[in-house]
Amino acid sequence: MVWFVGLRARIPELLWQRELRRLLVFVPALIVGVLCSAMWCEPDGMAPQPIDSFLLSLHSLETQHARKVRVLHFGDSHIASDTESSVVRTYLQNIFGDGGPGLELPWKGPPLSSLTITYGNSYGWERGHPTYISPVQDTGLSLSYIEAASPNQSAWLEATGSEFRVYYLAQPEGGEAEFLIDGVSLGRQKMNAGFPQLQVARFQTQGPDAPHRFEVRTQDYGRVRILGVSVEKAAPGVVYSALGLVGARAEYLLKCREETFEAQISAEQPDLIIMGYGTNETSGSYLDENAYETALSTIISRMHRAAPSALVILLTPPDRGDSRPGQAEHFERILQEVIAAQRDVAGRDGTVLMDLHAAMGGAGSAERWAAMQPPLARPDMTHFTNEGYNLLGRYIVGGIMKLYDSGADVAGSFSNDSLEGKRLGELLPPLYPGLTKGAILAAAYRNSYTPEASSSPPQIFYFLMPDGQVVVTNDLSMIDASKGKVISPEEAGCLLRGKAAPCDNASRW
Repeated sequence: MVWFVGLRARIPELLWQRELRRLLVFVPALIVGVLCSAMWCEPDGMAPQPIDSFLLSLHSLETQHARKVRVLHFGDSHIASDTESSVVRTYLQNIFGDGGPGLELPWKGPPLSSLTITYGNSYGWERGHPTYISPVQDTGLSLSYIEAASPNQSAWLEATGSEFRVYYLAQPEGGEAEFLIDGVSLGRQKMNAGFPQLQVARFQTQGPDAPHRFEVRTQDYGRVRILGVSVEKAAPGVVYSALGLVGARAEYLLKCREETFEAQISAEQPDLIIMGYGTNETSGSYLDENAYETALSTIISRMHRAAPSALVILLTPPDRGDSRPGQAEHFERILQEVIAAQRDVAGRDGTVLMDLHAAMGGAGSAERWAAMQPPLARPDMTHFTNEGYNLLGRYIVGGIMKLYDSGADVAGSFSNDSLEGKRLGELLPPLYPGLTKGAILAAAYRNSYTPEASSSPPQIFYFLMPDGQVVVTNDLSMIDASKGKVISPEEAGCLLRGKAAPCDNASRW
């Protein structure tokens, strides 16, 4: 107290007021910082793992129904059609709520298989995207952008929601655009800047979620570049963005300028990021494993910087076949190199690896899938039928739900022992390792992950092997009956989920 009075006497009145104001700002900030550290750190002082943050986000959404959980799913042509990713989206949204269709580019093209959104544009727009030899540029997270440089050009999308975010590039010689919802102007925005930079315009409609038409309309001859439009609902739930580009490789993500890439990911605030690449990497004559591994690590580092709490999942490429002599072996060799690099990166850089290649049945499975009735793979043995993509989508769902289910005992805690062995980098076990040439896709599996007994055709059998694998087949003669037993569709669904039969999804937490 003597020190305080002496100090007060020596400091002029104005200086004293300034110091007092600084103390009034600094001390509360310090207290808040200490409290936040206590709340968001693990008991041993470590920051929470992304896997824990993601699981707790899902748990909070399911129990409190008061937030969004956002998923960004990057990939190649397997994701560009949105067939595989729509299975994951539909399942998660059915369980946790529909938060909206997410991020899309308003570009004319085939409708998405999920049928939740339509889009188009006038003739004056051009679409740009990276190639293997293209320079670094400002693209959106879908690795694409559209740009117009003349007036009265319109790009639009129609979707159900109430919150719209449009990402555009402010740049030299940028033009002016008007934003509209259902034909009503929301205002104009000049997109001119001294250097390229990502900008975001946010709009919200009044009333409940409903179908709306969001439109961008150019006003002059300046360049207007749109990097994407994100649509969300006011209701809590999962927002799932499918960000696929035909022909893409993982390193194409490095073709987007780093500042733009990270800024858009940060603005999206994802809780889960899925990367599904590797098929197009096999199209070359060889793979530089060191360069590929370095590229993957760089990409994941950018994602971690932009979204520190987001869990990153790496999907290995599915199997790929070819009828030309020696070509299937060439594909398999490079696929194994890609998967080896992904496994190393997953173990080192804090991601989860899901092995689609092993889930299909390993080498040669693409050829077997193409020979099934109905076919699971297309004749090119590279892409898949709707049934095949549905099966792959359910594998991804199964992996996510296994992570979620295994977090039941540690919900609300950030201990280092959470998930007991399912830590970052571990290769999750295949959910469908027993698919053989005689296997076909049961009707029950086409609409949901857990089958219903009434939906299962009588010719479909579920056979439990001694090692716990479940074989789905229409020909029991292919199975050694002395090494297992036929089980019901309900039991198969429970086992594939790692649950005891009968299992109850509602009792996970």
